[in-house]
Amino acid sequence: MILTRHQLTLVLNALYETGTRTIPVSHPCEEVGELLRIELGGPWDSTVRFTQGAITYQETREEILRKYGEQPHSDLPDENHYVAATIAGGLTDVGNQDEIEEFVERHGYPDLEAGHHPVFVGIDTNLFPWRIQDALGVDPNKGNRDEGGRAPTNGYVLSTGVKEELDWHFKHYDTYSLAEAFGEEFDRISNQPAGDNRQGFLGLYEYRRLMADRRVDVVETGTGDDAIIEGYAEYVDEERNELLVFSNDYGFVDNARDAGLLAKHVEIPVDIPRSVSTSWWSIENTLYYLAIIFGVVRLPKVTLYGVWNGKTGKHWQNEQIDVVSRSPTVDSELKRDAMIAGVDR
Repeated sequence: MILTRHQLTLVLNALYETGTRTIPVSHPCEEVGELLRIELGGPWDSTVRFTQGAITYQETREEILRKYGEQPHSDLPDENHYVAATIAGGLTDVGNQDEIEEFVERHGYPDLEAGHHPVFVGIDTNLFPWRIQDALGVDPNKGNRDEGGRAPTNGYVLSTGVKEELDWHFKHYDTYSLAEAFGEEFDRISNQPAGDNRQGFLGLYEYRRLMADRRVDVVETGTGDDAIIEGYAEYVDEERNELLVFSNDYGFVDNARDAGLLAKHVEIPVDIPRSVSTSWWSIENTLYYLAIIFGVVRLPKVTLYGVWNGKTGKHWQNEQIDVVSRSPTVDSELKRDAMIAGVDR
């Protein structure tokens, strides 16, 4: 069953209704094993316990390299991307959340009626896969409004150089070593993006989504930090708009500040908390991101394929994954709920 990111509520509901309240989320490879465990409660007060923190996961990934070689190792996301997926899903915060809120408070929330210049957001390539504007609260449609009802920003400045850096393709053509190392589920991901390229696809389609759904100014730049920063600086000089630039790269931020830009480093924490209290909404989002970056994850009675043979650009655009039930009872419940919800299966 093909479901969108937002429709993963149906999976949680099917598990809940069939008596499954504790939901381990695992990679099919036994050596990688359980990543986190969901204690499914109410819509706003469920708990997620991280079985593997980032440091433990890093050690696991190194063991995969020693045991199975480079291809299976490179197909696994690194520990920073593992943490970033929990931020994108809404389970955890960036490491310097308070600093960023202070930065946005100081430079955002323009009063256009009082003659303030519009404030736009520029995002470096390394943050695009993680829907970072939502995590930072800077999106003009979703960010917190101030006491005057003003949005934190007015739109985005998108660099063509960033898009080019995201738009690269490397696919799995021989998945034998992956299936041998990780299990038969990985027979299904041939001719699909490999390893870090899956995160590139997340970023590329997020770039396209912003182009379609938000107020956007596009600046023509080359690739690389210097060219992107130069393009942003020229935009500010020519348009007289304010631009808040975010990157996970300290060097990029320093160079952007040297060019006169308002730039802020976004810290991806070195580890994740042992547990968090959260909502079904954040759990669904995180399951989506984990399925994409790992390729496949297993839940009790259900397998989520972030990539599979036949996944197309339309599936990426619609944020869809393939949900395969391993239990007739859950499958029946899932199909019933999908029919009620009007899901086109």
